Amino acid sequence: MILIFGGTTEGRMALDVCEQAGKPYFYSTKGDLQQVRLVNGIRLTGAMDVEELKRFCRDKDIRCIVDASHPYAEGLHATIDKAGIPVVRVERHFSGHTEGITYCKDFPDAVSKLNAAPPTRLLALTGVNTIQRLKDYWVDHPTIFRILNRKESNEVAERSAFPRNQIIYYSDDITLPSIEQEMALMRQTGCDAIITKESGDTGGYGEKIEAARQLGISIYVVERPPLPSSWTRVDGPHGLRRAIEQTVPGFFPLRTGFTTGTCATAAAKAAYLSLQSEHWPKQVDVTLPDDETVSVPVEVLRPGVAVVIKD
Repeated sequence: MILIFGGTTEGRMALDVCEQAGKPYFYSTKGDLQQVRLVNGIRLTGAMDVEELKRFCRDKDIRCIVDASHPYAEGLHATIDKAGIPVVRVERHFSGHTEGITYCKDFPDAVSKLNAAPPTRLLALTGVNTIQRLKDYWVDHPTIFRILNRKESNEVAERSAFPRNQIIYYSDDITLPSIEQEMALMRQTGCDAIITKESGDTGGYGEKIEAARQLGISIYVVERPPLPSSWTRVDGPHGLRRAIEQTVPGFFPLRTGFTTGTCATAAAKAAYLSLQSEHWPKQVDVTLPDDETVSVPVEVLRPGVAVVIKD
């Protein structure tokens, strides 16, 4: 059996991949707000601690965990890592670091950097669960938080004693705001700085950054937390299916493979790399037409000559 932790766009993709097997699997989210259609999947809601997760995996014969949760779900990531089950991490597409942005390794670092040169008014786009983590800044400096207009979110803000008149809500539209909408919000609040998380393309990161750039607003970005190096990482459906095939043989009735073009590209890349270094690659990354990256196993026969091997 396979257990998916979702609640995200990547979670939807993961369940779509697993549905192709025609076999049961579990799809877990913390709450029940995400609406998904499951044919073969079994829906789970609520958090599990380490012992509960270990017991669940043992009782349900879980052989692979697919972590498609939010990049900043640090507590969940830590719990999954301690379960002792092979993990496939579904990553989002992230933009590289660019000039003109103040990057912060975590929230304490962000508080330190903000306090060192406080903006006149800060617009926090980091989510309601970060209100408490930024409290050492906003208690002394004007700050506006944008949050979801939900009972749970308002309760979190109230517990942190954050001023209600400094809260702005997302619109009722469930789609992510466009650049123009983000610019309108920044003008409305009169902010001269924003802080956001490195949440990736599906998290609306690019729109926030571009809006702030066009308005000449200072940008603070809290970098995504690191993940265990032992996890297998994929960033699309093809890589996810292959990772599941390798971890849970037989889950899919038919196995997939690489096209001739992908194999030729991988072999050429490996051959080239073998000419540039004495350390010959065992696998190379190839970008597919849909911008997904897959790792292809290769063997270098001699400098400048390589082949793709069956994995």
